[in-house]
Amino acid sequence: MKLAVFGANSSTGRHLTEQALAAGHTVTAVVRRPAEFPLSDLHLRICGADVTDRAAVERAVEDQDAVVSILGVPYGRRPVTVLSRGITHITDAMALHPEYAGHRPPPRGRVRRHRRTRW
Repeated sequence: MKLAVFGANSSTGRHLTEQALAAGHTVTAVVRRPAEFPLSDLHLRICGADVTDRAAVERAVEDQDAVVSILGVPYGRRPVTVLSRGITHITDAMALHPEYAGHRPPPRGRVRRHRRTRW
């Protein structure tokens, strides 16, 4: 399986990338600073992209079988928009390729809520 991992340079992202490679998958590690990515493998492609750049995200998602996002931001008091913008760009790019495993159209009609949910 060809897997794109957004946020691959985080500790969780590196761990996931290592596990996916060990399982025989081909991984595209999508990171902001490719020169700082410490892993290498014959089945690893390192893609430099910023999730706020829609075109870069679309290029990273192209020809992948699955996409995983492990985006994160440092703690701070300033408002953060990178996660919402990044996830929007990732899901929009995935929507261009409906062959993704797990990609489903939005639900129609009434959506059942989990009984513990308070919304």
